[in-house]
Amino acid sequence: MYLPETSYHFDITGISEPVEHIFVFTNNTAEILETARIGVTPPLTVSNISARVFPWQGGMLRFRLGDPRPAGDYQGVIEVDFKNPGISNITFEVTGKITPLVEAKPFPEFFVATSRAHPKEASIQIVNHDAQPLVITSIDCSSTRFSLHLQTNKVGQLYTLFLDLPGQGSTGRMAEPITLHTSNQKEPALLIGANTYIYERVHSFPDDLDFGTLDSPMVKTNEAYRKTLTQILIVYQEGGTNFEVTAKTDLPFLRTHAERSSNGKQVQIEVALKPEELRRGDFQGHLELVTNDREFPRMEIVVKGQVR
Repeated sequence: MYLPETSYHFDITGISEPVEHIFVFTNNTAEILETARIGVTPPLTVSNISARVFPWQGGMLRFRLGDPRPAGDYQGVIEVDFKNPGISNITFEVTGKITPLVEAKPFPEFFVATSRAHPKEASIQIVNHDAQPLVITSIDCSSTRFSLHLQTNKVGQLYTLFLDLPGQGSTGRMAEPITLHTSNQKEPALLIGANTYIYERVHSFPDDLDFGTLDSPMVKTNEAYRKTLTQILIVYQEGGTNFEVTAKTDLPFLRTHAERSSNGKQVQIEVALKPEELRRGDFQGHLELVTNDREFPRMEIVVKGQVR
């Protein structure tokens, strides 16, 4: 099989810009080739291919890039198998770069975490890649947890969106949408995710412990498997120097071990399984933490999982 071209690269600005190309190949054998199976990497689709190619004649394969197609680098392959015994399949590589007309950099999402009463600010750049100047006409966001303001760096081309998280209100994680309405008719709305986390001065990571699904026979007989299930909880004291934590649990098949860090600001709690006490079924209990912090002397962590 003769392949004058085995790869194709595209570079487009605009998520919806069409991408289409034709690969050709020549049957340099003495038999009629018949295509059998076509494998593609989504969202590539083959719209047309020569079903039968006579000896010393040319065949073709037309493909296009479908949806969804996220912004950034793309890499895919098209593989064609033949019914003919002994004829190797042929593979074409498709690579490219997709740049949106309106891009949020470095990512179209905020990730902002802070302790209570400690304001935190983050920013995202809005870059216009279109030839026409960009105007951000309005911003929609119903959150009362943070505030937004837009700064113009270069009129029609570059803006900075700031998110100010004052650290007030309820603690925990929250994901909320932000919509920027633009003057670009092809991309009139740019969606930004706002992921915020407010935690107390004394807090843990993770917020709870989930052992997932445990295989009871494996836990009881395989020590290596059992060790992989050990959970680690870290308890932090912002500004601490001599932080201490003790832990106990109401689940009889767990044991805990606490170890303070050298800087005195955090304590690591190791929560391991005691296989002899394990029983089948769902479980949910608590890890009770007792600290030497006057404001937060006790904490409760949910522990859950399933034994099959």
